[in-house]
Amino acid sequence: RFLADLGVYVDIYDGKVMIEQIVRSRLPVSTYPFAVGDELVSLDGKPVEELITELAAQQSYSNPRTTRRAAADAITFRRQSEYPRAIELPAESQIVVRRASGDLETYTVPWTKIGEPLTSVGPIPTPVFTSKVDRKPSASAADPLQLLNDLRNWSVPADRYLGRKRVIEMEDGEPVERSYVTGWGVRNPYFNLPQGFQLRLGRVAADPFYSGVYQSGENRIGYLRIPGFSPSLPTQTVLGILDAEIAYFRANTDGLVVDISRNTGGGCIGLDYAARLIPNRFWFFGEHLRPTQSLILSFEISLANARAANADSWVIATYQAILTELQASQRENRAMTGPLPACPSVAVPSFLRPPTFENEPLTAPNGQVLAYEKPIVFLVDEFSVSFGDIFPAMMQDNNRGPIVGMRTGGWGGSISGWPAGFFAEASATNTNSLVVRRQNIVSPDMPTAPFIENIGVIPDIELDFMTRENLVTRGAPFVAELTRIMNEEIAKRK
Repeated sequence: RFLADLGVYVDIYDGKVMIEQIVRSRLPVSTYPFAVGDELVSLDGKPVEELITELAAQQSYSNPRTTRRAAADAITFRRQSEYPRAIELPAESQIVVRRASGDLETYTVPWTKIGEPLTSVGPIPTPVFTSKVDRKPSASAADPLQLLNDLRNWSVPADRYLGRKRVIEMEDGEPVERSYVTGWGVRNPYFNLPQGFQLRLGRVAADPFYSGVYQSGENRIGYLRIPGFSPSLPTQTVLGILDAEIAYFRANTDGLVVDISRNTGGGCIGLDYAARLIPNRFWFFGEHLRPTQSLILSFEISLANARAANADSWVIATYQAILTELQASQRENRAMTGPLPACPSVAVPSFLRPPTFENEPLTAPNGQVLAYEKPIVFLVDEFSVSFGDIFPAMMQDNNRGPIVGMRTGGWGGSISGWPAGFFAEASATNTNSLVVRRQNIVSPDMPTAPFIENIGVIPDIELDFMTRENLVTRGAPFVAELTRIMNEEIAKRK
Protein backbone atom coordinates (compact mmCIF):
# COMPACT_ATOMS: atom_id res chain seq x y z
CA ARG A 1 0.00 0.00 0.00
CA PHE A 2 2.98 2.33 -0.41
CA LEU A 3 2.33 5.58 -2.24
CA ALA A 4 4.25 8.74 -2.99
CA ASP A 5 2.40 12.06 -3.22
CA LEU A 6 3.96 15.32 -4.39
CA GLY A 7 0.98 17.47 -3.36
CA VAL A 8 0.63 18.94 -6.87
CA TYR A 9 -1.97 17.17 -9.01
CA VAL A 10 -1.98 17.46 -12.78
CA ASP A 11 -3.98 16.53 -15.85
CA ILE A 12 -3.81 17.20 -19.59
CA TYR A 13 -5.49 20.38 -20.83
CA ASP A 14 -5.04 21.71 -24.38
CA GLY A 15 -2.51 18.91 -24.86
CA LYS A 16 -0.31 20.16 -22.01
CA VAL A 17 0.21 18.82 -18.49
CA MET A 18 -1.27 21.51 -16.28
CA ILE A 19 -1.56 21.94 -12.53
CA GLU A 20 -5.13 21.17 -11.51
CA GLN A 21 -5.00 21.13 -7.70
CA ILE A 22 -2.44 22.05 -5.04
CA VAL A 23 -2.33 20.91 -1.39
CA ARG A 24 -1.74 24.35 0.12
CA SER A 25 -1.37 23.00 3.66
CA ARG A 26 1.88 21.39 2.43
CA LEU A 27 2.84 23.83 -0.32
CA PRO A 28 2.05 27.37 0.87
CA VAL A 29 1.76 30.19 -1.65
CA SER A 30 4.60 32.10 0.01
CA THR A 31 7.09 29.37 -0.96
CA TYR A 32 5.33 27.82 -3.96
CA PRO A 33 3.52 30.64 -5.80
CA PHE A 34 2.61 28.58 -8.88
CA ALA A 35 -1.13 28.31 -9.49
CA VAL A 36 -3.86 26.19 -11.00
CA GLY A 37 -3.57 26.47 -14.78
CA ASP A 38 0.22 26.71 -14.81
CA GLU A 39 2.03 24.10 -16.92
CA LEU A 40 4.25 21.37 -15.47
CA VAL A 41 7.24 21.14 -17.83
CA SER A 42 9.52 18.58 -16.21
CA LEU A 43 10.21 16.51 -13.10
CA ASP A 44 13.83 15.99 -12.05
CA GLY A 45 15.01 17.12 -15.47
CA LYS A 46 12.79 14.70 -17.40
CA PRO A 47 10.19 16.28 -19.73
CA VAL A 48 6.59 15.40 -18.90
CA GLU A 49 5.99 13.78 -22.30
CA GLU A 50 8.84 11.37 -21.64
CA LEU A 51 7.36 10.58 -18.22
CA ILE A 52 3.91 9.98 -19.74
CA THR A 53 5.41 7.53 -22.23
CA GLU A 54 7.20 5.62 -19.45
CA LEU A 55 4.22 5.52 -17.10
CA ALA A 56 1.70 4.67 -19.83
CA ALA A 57 3.73 1.55 -20.64
CA GLN A 58 2.93 0.27 -17.12
CA GLN A 59 -0.80 1.14 -17.04
CA SER A 60 -2.62 1.37 -20.35
CA TYR A 61 -6.29 1.52 -21.32
CA SER A 62 -8.43 1.04 -24.43
CA ASN A 63 -8.78 4.75 -25.16
CA PRO A 64 -5.44 6.52 -25.75
CA ARG A 65 -6.73 9.70 -24.10
CA THR A 66 -7.61 7.70 -21.00
CA THR A 67 -4.13 6.20 -20.95
CA ARG A 68 -2.39 9.56 -21.32
CA ARG A 69 -4.46 11.26 -18.65
CA ALA A 70 -3.97 8.40 -16.17
CA ALA A 71 -0.21 8.51 -16.84
CA ALA A 72 -0.14 12.28 -16.33
CA ASP A 73 -1.84 11.83 -12.95
CA ALA A 74 0.90 9.38 -11.96
CA ILE A 75 3.67 11.92 -12.55
CA THR A 76 2.97 13.40 -9.12
CA PHE A 77 0.99 10.64 -7.37
CA ARG A 78 2.16 7.01 -7.55
CA ARG A 79 1.08 3.85 -5.82
CA GLN A 80 3.59 1.02 -5.76
CA SER A 81 0.84 -1.50 -6.56
CA GLU A 82 0.56 0.16 -9.98
CA TYR A 83 4.07 1.52 -10.44
CA PRO A 84 6.51 -0.85 -8.68
CA ARG A 85 9.44 1.59 -8.78
CA ALA A 86 7.51 4.29 -6.94
CA ILE A 87 9.66 3.43 -3.91
CA GLU A 88 12.74 4.72 -5.79
CA LEU A 89 11.45 8.29 -5.93
CA PRO A 90 13.75 10.66 -4.00
CA ALA A 91 12.88 12.52 -0.82
CA GLU A 92 12.27 15.63 -2.89
CA SER A 93 12.02 16.44 -6.59
CA GLN A 94 12.74 19.45 -8.71
CA ILE A 95 9.88 20.61 -10.92
CA VAL A 96 9.92 23.21 -13.66
CA VAL A 97 6.69 25.16 -14.06
CA ARG A 98 5.70 27.49 -16.89
CA ARG A 99 3.59 30.26 -15.38
CA ALA A 100 0.66 31.85 -17.21
CA SER A 101 3.03 34.73 -18.05
CA GLY A 102 5.30 32.31 -19.93
CA ASP A 103 8.10 32.49 -17.34
CA LEU A 104 9.81 29.23 -16.35
CA GLU A 105 10.30 28.74 -12.62
CA THR A 106 12.01 25.92 -10.74
CA TYR A 107 10.90 24.57 -7.36
CA THR A 108 12.09 21.84 -5.04
CA VAL A 109 9.08 19.94 -3.68
CA PRO A 110 9.16 17.20 -1.03
CA TRP A 111 7.38 13.89 -1.62
CA THR A 112 5.00 12.67 1.06
CA LYS A 113 5.40 8.91 1.33
CA ILE A 114 2.82 6.71 3.03
CA GLY A 115 2.71 2.98 3.69
CA GLU A 116 5.28 0.22 3.86
CA PRO A 117 7.29 -0.19 0.64
CA LEU A 118 7.94 -3.60 -0.85
CA THR A 119 11.67 -3.59 -1.49
CA SER A 120 12.38 -7.23 -2.32
CA VAL A 121 10.64 -10.51 -3.02
CA GLY A 122 12.46 -13.57 -1.75
CA PRO A 123 12.02 -17.26 -2.57
CA ILE A 124 8.54 -18.68 -2.05
CA PRO A 125 8.58 -21.15 0.87
CA THR A 126 7.81 -24.76 0.04
CA PRO A 127 4.41 -25.61 1.51
CA VAL A 128 4.32 -28.31 4.19
CA PHE A 129 1.31 -30.63 4.13
CA THR A 130 0.13 -32.73 7.04
CA SER A 131 -0.81 -36.34 6.47
CA LYS A 132 -4.42 -35.54 7.25
CA VAL A 133 -6.21 -33.52 4.58
CA ASP A 134 -9.59 -31.96 5.26
CA ARG A 135 -11.61 -32.63 2.15
CA LYS A 136 -14.78 -30.91 3.29
CA PRO A 137 -15.83 -28.03 1.06
CA SER A 138 -15.04 -24.67 2.57
CA ALA A 139 -17.74 -22.25 3.61
CA SER A 140 -16.44 -19.86 0.97
CA ALA A 141 -16.97 -22.28 -1.91
CA ALA A 142 -18.29 -20.50 -5.00
CA ASP A 143 -22.02 -19.82 -5.03
CA PRO A 144 -23.30 -20.37 -8.58
CA LEU A 145 -25.92 -17.64 -8.24
CA GLN A 146 -23.29 -15.22 -6.89
CA LEU A 147 -21.38 -15.95 -10.09
CA LEU A 148 -24.28 -14.41 -12.04
CA ASN A 149 -24.10 -11.31 -9.85
CA ASP A 150 -20.37 -11.06 -10.54
CA LEU A 151 -20.99 -11.55 -14.25
CA ARG A 152 -23.48 -8.69 -14.22
CA ASN A 153 -21.01 -6.30 -12.64
CA TRP A 154 -19.55 -3.92 -15.20
CA SER A 155 -17.72 -1.57 -12.85
CA VAL A 156 -14.20 -0.39 -12.16
CA PRO A 157 -12.53 -2.52 -9.44
CA ALA A 158 -12.54 -0.40 -6.30
CA ASP A 159 -8.76 -0.45 -5.89
CA ARG A 160 -8.38 1.05 -9.37
CA TYR A 161 -9.76 4.37 -8.20
CA LEU A 162 -10.68 4.34 -4.50
CA GLY A 163 -7.03 3.88 -3.61
CA ARG A 164 -6.27 7.14 -5.39
CA LYS A 165 -8.76 9.20 -3.45
CA ARG A 166 -7.21 11.87 -1.30
CA VAL A 167 -8.62 14.90 0.51
CA ILE A 168 -6.84 18.16 -0.18
CA GLU A 169 -7.28 21.67 1.10
CA MET A 170 -7.92 24.29 -1.55
CA GLU A 171 -6.62 27.85 -1.40
CA ASP A 172 -9.87 29.04 0.20
CA GLY A 173 -9.37 26.51 3.02
CA GLU A 174 -12.18 24.21 1.87
CA PRO A 175 -11.39 20.46 1.90
CA VAL A 176 -12.00 18.86 -1.50
CA GLU A 177 -11.79 15.18 -2.40
CA ARG A 178 -9.80 14.30 -5.47
CA SER A 179 -10.35 10.84 -6.91
CA TYR A 180 -7.80 9.78 -9.52
CA VAL A 181 -9.02 12.03 -12.32
CA THR A 182 -11.03 14.87 -10.78
CA GLY A 183 -14.68 13.85 -10.48
CA TRP A 184 -14.27 10.18 -11.46
CA GLY A 185 -17.04 8.31 -9.68
CA VAL A 186 -17.88 11.43 -7.64
CA ARG A 187 -21.53 12.42 -7.36
CA ASN A 188 -21.13 16.20 -7.62
CA PRO A 189 -20.21 17.62 -11.04
CA TYR A 190 -16.65 18.71 -11.74
CA PHE A 191 -17.87 21.95 -13.35
CA ASN A 192 -20.05 24.82 -12.15
CA LEU A 193 -23.63 24.79 -13.37
CA PRO A 194 -25.10 28.11 -14.59
CA GLN A 195 -25.97 30.94 -12.25
CA GLY A 196 -29.47 30.43 -10.92
CA PHE A 197 -29.19 26.64 -10.87
CA GLN A 198 -31.72 25.27 -8.37
CA LEU A 199 -30.31 22.25 -6.59
CA ARG A 200 -32.65 19.34 -5.81
CA LEU A 201 -30.55 16.25 -5.03
CA GLY A 202 -26.99 16.51 -3.73
CA ARG A 203 -27.48 18.40 -0.49
CA VAL A 204 -26.84 15.37 1.71
CA ALA A 205 -24.20 12.65 1.46
CA ALA A 206 -26.76 9.86 1.03
CA ASP A 207 -28.24 11.27 -2.19
CA PRO A 208 -27.30 8.85 -5.01
CA PHE A 209 -27.70 11.50 -7.72
CA TYR A 210 -26.99 15.19 -8.21
CA SER A 211 -29.88 17.03 -9.83
CA GLY A 212 -31.56 20.37 -10.36
CA VAL A 213 -32.91 22.83 -12.91
CA TYR A 214 -31.91 26.12 -14.49
CA GLN A 215 -33.39 28.61 -16.91
CA SER A 216 -31.90 29.28 -20.35
CA GLY A 217 -33.92 31.80 -22.32
CA GLU A 218 -37.42 30.42 -22.68
CA ASN A 219 -36.35 26.90 -21.74
CA ARG A 220 -36.18 25.27 -18.35
CA ILE A 221 -33.39 22.67 -18.41
CA GLY A 222 -33.03 19.76 -16.00
CA TYR A 223 -29.71 18.25 -14.98
CA LEU A 224 -29.20 14.72 -13.60
CA ARG A 225 -25.75 13.37 -12.78
CA ILE A 226 -25.31 9.60 -12.49
CA PRO A 227 -21.81 8.96 -11.04
CA GLY A 228 -22.06 5.16 -11.28
CA PHE A 229 -24.44 2.23 -11.52
CA SER A 230 -23.60 0.62 -8.15
CA PRO A 231 -25.52 2.75 -5.64
CA SER A 232 -24.94 2.11 -1.96
CA LEU A 233 -28.61 2.50 -1.02
CA PRO A 234 -31.13 -0.35 -1.42
CA THR A 235 -32.41 -0.80 -4.97
CA GLN A 236 -36.01 0.13 -4.26
CA THR A 237 -34.90 3.26 -2.38
CA VAL A 238 -32.73 4.41 -5.28
CA LEU A 239 -35.44 3.74 -7.86
CA GLY A 240 -37.98 5.58 -5.70
CA ILE A 241 -35.68 8.62 -5.57
CA LEU A 242 -35.19 8.48 -9.34
CA ASP A 243 -38.92 8.10 -9.96
CA ALA A 244 -39.59 11.28 -7.96
CA GLU A 245 -36.95 13.18 -9.95
CA ILE A 246 -38.27 11.98 -13.30
CA ALA A 247 -41.81 12.93 -12.29
CA TYR A 248 -40.55 16.41 -11.37
CA PHE A 249 -38.58 16.77 -14.62
CA ARG A 250 -41.59 15.63 -16.67
CA ALA A 251 -43.72 18.37 -15.13
CA ASN A 252 -41.18 21.19 -14.85
CA THR A 253 -38.59 21.02 -17.65
CA ASP A 254 -38.36 21.35 -21.42
CA GLY A 255 -35.27 19.16 -21.73
CA LEU A 256 -32.85 17.14 -19.62
CA VAL A 257 -29.07 16.76 -19.48
CA VAL A 258 -28.07 13.31 -18.18
CA ASP A 259 -24.43 13.41 -17.10
CA ILE A 260 -22.65 10.03 -17.36
CA SER A 261 -19.17 11.51 -17.71
CA ARG A 262 -16.44 10.21 -15.38
CA ASN A 263 -18.73 7.30 -14.51
CA THR A 264 -17.18 4.18 -12.97
CA GLY A 265 -19.84 1.70 -14.13
CA GLY A 266 -21.84 -0.85 -12.19
CA GLY A 267 -24.64 -3.32 -12.78
CA CYS A 268 -28.09 -4.04 -14.17
CA ILE A 269 -29.83 -1.26 -12.28
CA GLY A 270 -28.86 0.63 -15.43
CA LEU A 271 -31.69 -1.19 -17.23
CA ASP A 272 -34.15 0.23 -14.71
CA TYR A 273 -32.66 3.71 -15.17
CA ALA A 274 -33.10 3.31 -18.94
CA ALA A 275 -36.77 2.36 -18.48
CA ARG A 276 -37.26 5.79 -16.86
CA LEU A 277 -35.53 7.70 -19.67
CA ILE A 278 -36.81 5.92 -22.81
CA PRO A 279 -40.60 6.36 -23.23
CA ASN A 280 -41.08 3.50 -25.68
CA ARG A 281 -40.14 -0.16 -26.13
CA PHE A 282 -36.34 -0.36 -26.26
CA TRP A 283 -33.48 -2.74 -26.96
CA PHE A 284 -30.89 -3.43 -24.26
CA PHE A 285 -27.49 -4.95 -24.79
CA GLY A 286 -26.36 -8.54 -25.17
CA GLU A 287 -23.16 -10.41 -24.47
CA HIS A 288 -21.04 -13.21 -25.85
CA LEU A 289 -20.46 -15.39 -22.75
CA ARG A 290 -17.58 -17.72 -21.96
CA PRO A 291 -19.39 -21.09 -21.48
CA THR A 292 -17.79 -22.26 -18.24
CA GLN A 293 -19.24 -25.17 -16.29
CA SER A 294 -19.93 -22.89 -13.32
CA LEU A 295 -21.92 -20.51 -15.52
CA ILE A 296 -23.92 -23.38 -16.95
CA LEU A 297 -24.69 -24.50 -13.39
CA SER A 298 -25.84 -20.97 -12.54
CA PHE A 299 -28.39 -20.96 -15.36
CA GLU A 300 -29.49 -24.49 -14.53
CA ILE A 301 -30.34 -23.23 -11.03
CA SER A 302 -32.11 -20.16 -12.46
CA LEU A 303 -34.20 -22.41 -14.70
CA ALA A 304 -35.06 -24.71 -11.80
CA ASN A 305 -36.04 -21.73 -9.63
CA ALA A 306 -38.29 -20.37 -12.37
CA ARG A 307 -40.04 -23.71 -12.72
CA ALA A 308 -40.41 -24.08 -8.94
CA ALA A 309 -42.00 -20.61 -8.76
CA ASN A 310 -44.46 -21.48 -11.56
CA ALA A 311 -43.09 -18.58 -13.58
CA ASP A 312 -44.70 -17.60 -16.87
CA SER A 313 -43.96 -19.89 -19.78
CA TRP A 314 -41.93 -17.20 -21.58
CA VAL A 315 -39.66 -16.88 -18.53
CA ILE A 316 -38.97 -20.61 -18.49
CA ALA A 317 -38.49 -20.66 -22.28
CA THR A 318 -35.99 -17.77 -22.06
CA TYR A 319 -33.87 -19.46 -19.39
CA GLN A 320 -34.01 -22.72 -21.35
CA ALA A 321 -32.83 -20.98 -24.53
CA ILE A 322 -29.89 -19.33 -22.72
CA LEU A 323 -28.93 -22.62 -21.09
CA THR A 324 -29.17 -24.50 -24.39
CA GLU A 325 -26.84 -22.04 -26.09
CA LEU A 326 -24.31 -22.23 -23.23
CA GLN A 327 -24.33 -26.04 -23.33
CA ALA A 328 -24.00 -26.14 -27.12
CA SER A 329 -21.13 -23.63 -27.05
CA GLN A 330 -19.26 -25.70 -24.46
CA ARG A 331 -19.96 -28.99 -26.26
CA GLU A 332 -18.72 -27.56 -29.57
CA ASN A 333 -15.61 -26.13 -27.89
CA ARG A 334 -16.49 -22.56 -28.80
CA ALA A 335 -14.75 -19.87 -26.76
CA MET A 336 -17.90 -17.75 -26.64
CA THR A 337 -21.62 -18.15 -27.10
CA GLY A 338 -23.68 -16.22 -29.60
CA PRO A 339 -25.22 -12.95 -28.38
CA LEU A 340 -27.41 -13.49 -25.31
CA PRO A 341 -29.45 -10.87 -23.40
CA ALA A 342 -27.47 -9.58 -20.44
CA CYS A 343 -29.60 -7.64 -17.98
CA PRO A 344 -32.73 -8.45 -15.98
CA SER A 345 -34.49 -5.73 -14.04
CA VAL A 346 -33.16 -5.52 -10.49
CA ALA A 347 -36.62 -4.46 -9.29
CA VAL A 348 -38.07 -7.94 -9.94
CA PRO A 349 -36.75 -11.35 -8.79
CA SER A 350 -34.69 -12.81 -11.64
CA PHE A 351 -36.62 -16.11 -11.65
CA LEU A 352 -39.72 -14.10 -12.57
CA ARG A 353 -38.07 -11.75 -15.04
CA PRO A 354 -35.00 -13.04 -16.97
CA PRO A 355 -32.76 -10.85 -19.13
CA THR A 356 -34.32 -9.90 -22.48
CA PHE A 357 -33.27 -7.84 -25.48
CA GLU A 358 -36.62 -6.06 -25.76
CA ASN A 359 -37.78 -4.06 -22.74
CA GLU A 360 -40.67 -1.79 -21.82
CA PRO A 361 -40.60 1.74 -20.33
CA LEU A 362 -41.76 2.33 -16.80
CA THR A 363 -45.56 2.50 -16.70
CA ALA A 364 -48.24 3.12 -14.08
CA PRO A 365 -50.77 0.37 -13.24
CA ASN A 366 -53.22 2.00 -15.67
CA GLY A 367 -50.69 1.75 -18.50
CA GLN A 368 -49.59 5.39 -18.51
CA VAL A 369 -45.93 5.75 -19.49
CA LEU A 370 -43.96 7.37 -16.66
CA ALA A 371 -40.60 7.65 -18.43
CA TYR A 372 -39.24 11.08 -19.38
CA GLU A 373 -40.50 11.83 -22.89
CA LYS A 374 -38.94 15.24 -23.65
CA PRO A 375 -35.53 15.88 -25.30
CA ILE A 376 -32.41 14.52 -23.57
CA VAL A 377 -28.70 14.91 -24.22
CA PHE A 378 -26.24 12.50 -22.63
CA LEU A 379 -22.83 13.78 -21.49
CA VAL A 380 -19.85 11.37 -21.65
CA ASP A 381 -16.05 11.42 -21.72
CA GLU A 382 -13.05 9.08 -21.83
CA PHE A 383 -13.56 8.17 -18.17
CA SER A 384 -17.11 6.92 -18.77
CA VAL A 385 -16.17 3.26 -18.43
CA SER A 386 -17.65 -0.25 -18.16
CA PHE A 387 -21.40 0.25 -17.58
CA GLY A 388 -20.56 3.93 -18.07
CA ASP A 389 -19.76 2.83 -21.66
CA ILE A 390 -22.76 0.53 -21.96
CA PHE A 391 -25.47 2.96 -20.83
CA PRO A 392 -24.77 5.73 -23.38
CA ALA A 393 -24.32 3.06 -26.05
CA MET A 394 -27.87 1.89 -25.37
CA MET A 395 -29.17 5.47 -25.50
CA GLN A 396 -27.44 5.85 -28.86
CA ASP A 397 -28.69 2.50 -30.18
CA ASN A 398 -32.26 3.47 -29.28
CA ASN A 399 -31.94 6.98 -30.76
CA ARG A 400 -32.95 8.51 -27.43
CA GLY A 401 -30.86 11.63 -27.79
CA PRO A 402 -27.42 12.81 -28.87
CA ILE A 403 -24.31 11.63 -27.04
CA VAL A 404 -22.25 14.73 -26.28
CA GLY A 405 -18.64 14.85 -25.13
CA MET A 406 -15.64 12.67 -25.92
CA ARG A 407 -15.29 9.03 -26.90
CA THR A 408 -15.85 6.77 -23.88
CA GLY A 409 -13.25 4.47 -22.33
CA GLY A 410 -14.13 1.27 -24.19
CA TRP A 411 -13.84 -0.96 -21.14
CA GLY A 412 -17.02 -2.90 -21.84
CA GLY A 413 -17.58 -6.40 -20.49
CA SER A 414 -17.11 -8.45 -17.35
CA ILE A 415 -13.82 -9.94 -16.15
CA SER A 416 -12.65 -12.19 -13.31
CA GLY A 417 -9.36 -12.17 -11.42
CA TRP A 418 -7.43 -15.24 -10.32
CA PRO A 419 -4.09 -16.07 -8.65
CA ALA A 420 -1.52 -16.66 -11.38
CA GLY A 421 -0.36 -20.07 -10.20
CA PHE A 422 0.24 -21.50 -6.74
CA PHE A 423 3.72 -20.07 -6.24
CA ALA A 424 3.52 -16.80 -8.17
CA GLU A 425 2.80 -13.64 -6.21
CA ALA A 426 0.73 -12.29 -9.07
CA SER A 427 -2.79 -12.31 -10.40
CA ALA A 428 -4.33 -12.60 -13.84
CA THR A 429 -7.69 -11.70 -15.33
CA ASN A 430 -9.81 -13.40 -17.94
CA THR A 431 -12.73 -12.15 -20.00
CA ASN A 432 -16.14 -13.47 -18.99
CA SER A 433 -18.09 -11.65 -21.66
CA LEU A 434 -18.00 -9.28 -24.61
CA VAL A 435 -20.72 -6.64 -24.73
CA VAL A 436 -22.71 -6.63 -27.99
CA ARG A 437 -24.49 -3.59 -29.43
CA ARG A 438 -27.45 -3.50 -31.78
CA GLN A 439 -25.33 -2.88 -34.89
CA ASN A 440 -21.75 -2.72 -36.08
CA ILE A 441 -19.81 0.39 -35.07
CA VAL A 442 -17.40 2.11 -37.45
CA SER A 443 -14.52 3.78 -35.61
CA PRO A 444 -11.43 5.59 -36.93
CA ASP A 445 -8.83 3.26 -35.39
CA MET A 446 -10.51 -0.10 -34.70
CA PRO A 447 -12.05 -2.79 -36.94
CA THR A 448 -15.78 -2.43 -37.58
CA ALA A 449 -17.55 -4.52 -34.94
CA PRO A 450 -20.65 -4.52 -32.70
CA PHE A 451 -18.55 -4.43 -29.52
CA ILE A 452 -17.95 -1.79 -26.84
CA GLU A 453 -14.57 -3.26 -25.84
CA ASN A 454 -11.78 -1.03 -27.15
CA ILE A 455 -14.17 0.93 -29.39
CA GLY A 456 -16.20 2.70 -26.71
CA VAL A 457 -19.03 5.04 -27.65
CA ILE A 458 -18.27 7.65 -30.30
CA PRO A 459 -20.18 10.86 -29.47
CA ASP A 460 -22.69 12.35 -31.86
CA ILE A 461 -21.43 15.82 -30.91
CA GLU A 462 -17.85 16.25 -29.72
CA LEU A 463 -17.38 18.56 -26.74
CA ASP A 464 -14.08 18.60 -24.83
CA PHE A 465 -13.87 19.83 -21.24
CA MET A 466 -10.08 19.49 -21.17
CA THR A 467 -9.03 23.05 -22.04
CA ARG A 468 -7.21 25.56 -19.86
CA GLU A 469 -10.11 27.97 -20.07
CA ASN A 470 -12.44 25.34 -18.63
CA LEU A 471 -9.89 24.53 -15.93
CA VAL A 472 -9.55 28.07 -14.64
CA THR A 473 -13.26 28.98 -14.99
CA ARG A 474 -14.67 25.69 -13.65
CA GLY A 475 -16.09 24.81 -17.07
CA ALA A 476 -17.88 28.04 -18.02
CA PRO A 477 -17.38 27.68 -21.82
CA PHE A 478 -18.12 23.95 -21.59
CA VAL A 479 -21.43 24.43 -19.78
CA ALA A 480 -22.42 27.28 -22.13
CA GLU A 481 -21.91 25.03 -25.17
CA LEU A 482 -23.69 22.12 -23.51
CA THR A 483 -26.63 24.42 -22.80
CA ARG A 484 -26.65 25.62 -26.43
CA ILE A 485 -26.80 22.00 -27.63
CA MET A 486 -29.65 21.25 -25.22
CA ASN A 487 -31.58 24.30 -26.44
CA GLU A 488 -31.14 23.14 -30.05
CA GLU A 489 -32.57 19.74 -29.18
CA ILE A 490 -35.56 21.38 -27.51
CA ALA A 491 -36.12 23.60 -30.57
CA LYS A 492 -36.26 20.54 -32.83
CA ARG A 493 -39.33 19.32 -30.93
CA LYS A 494 -41.19 22.63 -31.07
